[in-house]
Amino acid sequence: MEWWQILGLMFSSLVFLMAIGLPVAFSFGLLNVIFAFWMVGDSSLDWGFPFLHGEAGVLRMVAISSFSSIATFAFVAVPLFILMGEIILHSGMATMAINGVSKWVGKVPGRLGVMSILSGTVFAAASGSSMASVATIGSTMVPEMHAHGYNKGLSTGVVATSGALAVLIPPSGLMVIFGSISQQSVGDLLIAGVIPGLILSTLLLGYTIGISALRPSMAPAMEVADVNWMDRIVALREFIPIIVLVLLVIGSIFTGIATPTESAAMGAAGSLVLAAVYRRLNWHMLKVSFSSTAIVAGFSLFIITTSTAFSQILAFTQAARGLSDFVTDLPLSPIVIILLMQLVILIMGGFMDSLSIMLITIPIFFPVVNALGFDLLWFSIVTMVNIELGLITPPFGLNLFVLKGVSPPDITLMDIFKGITPFVGLNIMTLLIVVFVPGTATFLPGLMK
Repeated sequence: MEWWQILGLMFSSLVFLMAIGLPVAFSFGLLNVIFAFWMVGDSSLDWGFPFLHGEAGVLRMVAISSFSSIATFAFVAVPLFILMGEIILHSGMATMAINGVSKWVGKVPGRLGVMSILSGTVFAAASGSSMASVATIGSTMVPEMHAHGYNKGLSTGVVATSGALAVLIPPSGLMVIFGSISQQSVGDLLIAGVIPGLILSTLLLGYTIGISALRPSMAPAMEVADVNWMDRIVALREFIPIIVLVLLVIGSIFTGIATPTESAAMGAAGSLVLAAVYRRLNWHMLKVSFSSTAIVAGFSLFIITTSTAFSQILAFTQAARGLSDFVTDLPLSPIVIILLMQLVILIMGGFMDSLSIMLITIPIFFPVVNALGFDLLWFSIVTMVNIELGLITPPFGLNLFVLKGVSPPDITLMDIFKGITPFVGLNIMTLLIVVFVPGTATFLPGLMK
């Protein structure tokens, strides 16, 4: 078969299995076995490994690739970063931080929306999980904004988007997985997401303050008790320790003092210490935190084990190489090809989860990007901004459904879909900034060299 026939058949089969409701990991695993057995009988394919020939060899290949895909030091950071966020979430320290931030916001237009964005930015750097951020901030801030007469679209939009900042701002669990799958420096990727994350946060703040000032009916002014400087200083103890912990984790990676895995261990241990200091350390909190970590990390790593073999089959069939050669020969500007790739990812983001998008596009797009001569670190951050956008893109953006679950009953899913539109525009603006100003992604990692 030609490369495009193999690629089309594999991709369409994967989409079909996911569409009928088969879990992502099982979809990848089933296709791995089917296509591997089929290709063993294709004499035109040179697997390059004699001990993998035959039916037993096929199963051996799948088993070996599944084990080796996660048997790396870098992947230890995934459950540790997740544990750090779960402890901060279930201990109540996240809610305390939101209360502390409120003392410093003052009487700016759209005060509650601004609080949501600042809290989302801080919690993104403490949790590494987008959905956890949305659930935490949303359960506190959406009912509060709703009670004060905020526009439903504005109140849900700021929470959904600020929660998604956890994809970009370290310690991002998805960024660790992306680096491990694409064979890039996890530390470089984590640091590279800082500036794009802050750009998006700044755009969110500017839009929220601006629209609240121009259209006060969307964010009615509210009575705020005067807060003196002593109250503000006292409030620092509610969120400064968490910020210090986050800065230590990020700073240790940036300065090279610790690897991302070692920094993740420090963050998890530090969150336990903070829970004890705040007198929030108890058996129930530990049980819930460790259980949630095991479920999320186990689910993610299970998908990776099966998707790695899928990527290897793509490589063995030369389908990825064929696509790379085809694209590089197109009479199009290289940057147009990059934009077309991002359009594909944007469309996929409306229908698929972030991990599935990464696992499908990395083995297909990366050879093309490399052949075109682009910086793979820059392309990775562009892709992660786009994946973050997919979390808030209707009709299946996961953050939107998480948000619906924590919103008051009279806020419908359609209200959330309508309200997210301007925030999708802000995300696209951020994406274009990173595309056409590569330094936003490469500057900080360059300082680490």
